[in-house]
Amino acid sequence: MTSLVRPRPAAAPIAASAPAAGACASNAVRLSTREPGSAPPEALGAAVAGVQDWDGLIALALRHRVAAYLLAATRCAAGTGGGSLLPPDAARAVRAVVMGQALSVSVLQGALTRSLEVLGAAGIPVIVLKGPVLARTLYPSPTLRPYSDVDLTVPGASVAAAGAALRGAGFEEVVYEAEAARAASAGHVHAGASFHLKFIEPRSGGLVELHGDPLQLGLRPAGEAGRWRRAVPVPGLDGALMLGWEDQVVQLSVHAHKHGFERLIWLKDLDLLLRTFGAGLNWRLVETVARAEGVTASVWYALELAARLLGAPLPAEVRRRFRPALPLRTAYRLAWPAARIADLDGWMRRRAVQFHAAESWRGMLPSLFFMGRRGDRSRAIVQAITRGRLCNRTYAVGGATE
Repeated sequence: MTSLVRPRPAAAPIAASAPAAGACASNAVRLSTREPGSAPPEALGAAVAGVQDWDGLIALALRHRVAAYLLAATRCAAGTGGGSLLPPDAARAVRAVVMGQALSVSVLQGALTRSLEVLGAAGIPVIVLKGPVLARTLYPSPTLRPYSDVDLTVPGASVAAAGAALRGAGFEEVVYEAEAARAASAGHVHAGASFHLKFIEPRSGGLVELHGDPLQLGLRPAGEAGRWRRAVPVPGLDGALMLGWEDQVVQLSVHAHKHGFERLIWLKDLDLLLRTFGAGLNWRLVETVARAEGVTASVWYALELAARLLGAPLPAEVRRRFRPALPLRTAYRLAWPAARIADLDGWMRRRAVQFHAAESWRGMLPSLFFMGRRGDRSRAIVQAITRGRLCNRTYAVGGATE
């Protein structure tokens, strides 16, 4: 792989007490993503000064989708002379990343517009999730919130019709293996729910994911009707709805948790949501929705991480409201260590959050421990075992008579 930046001249060895070079890179990326005033002003400069692998720093900012924050923060910290804490080659490389992300988002905007046109013509209401909505409502500049696909939610009963409408408009469906497996087992796990369908919009080539449930837990949603009642129009996006802010807290927390807190931008979403709307949020409603969907611990841990890593303003009363019992808190901290996530090295434990009946025991048991709605999960497991065996016996008998 060709290096993006020229190496600096060799520096004096770092003292034993100094952070490791990799830790300096993750610190620099994380500190640049914090809001001004939420960290000591000299901390970012010290972290950048300790970076040795500039390509690694840039790759880390790219992976966590916070390159625009890194660029802006290192410029601001350098003062009013128009410079940057980054070496010139590194600064140019980061600018190129930001420009590339902006170009990708402009392509996806075309896919979003076309999707809304097709589904609107079919009379199907649409909730737009995550990036396109948050860039318009939470971030001071849309450039600060890049995204790589378009996530749309339609009513659960309308997923098939929405998929048919997109196919009829020339969208190319891409097989999503988890959904294909779930559909194959749907006949004997009636508590399960669809994951999503994937499409490529033909004009732009943008990826569109179609959901019947914004939480994507693998169980039938408990609060779908309420979410749709609370949905509001998206500013500047005709024909589209967005989740209400209380539902946003739940959905963003679950999404970050489901993906193992792999990207810092997902915690930044929560950070800005708390800073912008936290004082007016109906936390009792957030708790009611989270408990009904069995994701109270997901909300607790995502908000805790946003506070720890980014200084998000999380009131003590909110912490108490969502904090699970000690055994589950301990399990979460072992399964998703905060220190590793702070080092920007989170990783996904999909089966610990999502219910995957098609994967037998390994797809069903982990979430029974880590997530709520254990009664629903237990009943679905029983269905998968009893009805699945019956299906298999029937199939075997049928096969023997042919």
